[in-house]
Amino acid sequence: MIEEKKIEQLLAAFYKGDTTPREEELLAQFFSSNEVSEKWHTDRDVFAAIYDPSRISIPAGISERLELAIDKHMEETALPSRSKVSITRKFYITIISTAAAAILCIGLFFYFDRRINRDFIADTYTNPEEAAIAAEQALLFISAKLNQGLAPLEKVKNNVDKTNEILNENLKLY
Repeated sequence: MIEEKKIEQLLAAFYKGDTTPREEELLAQFFSSNEVSEKWHTDRDVFAAIYDPSRISIPAGISERLELAIDKHMEETALPSRSKVSITRKFYITIISTAAAAILCIGLFFYFDRRINRDFIADTYTNPEEAAIAAEQALLFISAKLNQGLAPLEKVKNNVDKTNEILNENLKLY
């Protein structure tokens, strides 16, 4: 039989997690004997649960009670289910809100559209030949300004062409 002081030391080390497998085996042997004093009955139950689960008795009906407790908890914490009426109501509110926004946008468009001065779109020429001459003059003016802006790029184009010629000649040598 192991001394009571040694058992206390081993138990303290066991609960700290500092025991070796051999020391745990000694404790298990001690608690499996019938000579365990009353003060160590709780420790004996712990060792019985760890090393000999057949000694633990499971209360009758525990499975049903656990299932009932889980079901009750699920019912208490479950989100309230939506009824078809609330879903339908939300759908109609969405449709009506969208339609109202669309009508408001269309109304604002027509309101501001009428306030815009439309004089700049009005036809200024009654004779089609005069209109064609004016259009031709406008296009010639735009063409001249575009060519004037592209003139500095002509020098760049010439330099790029010269560079390409030099590169082509050098590539032919190899």
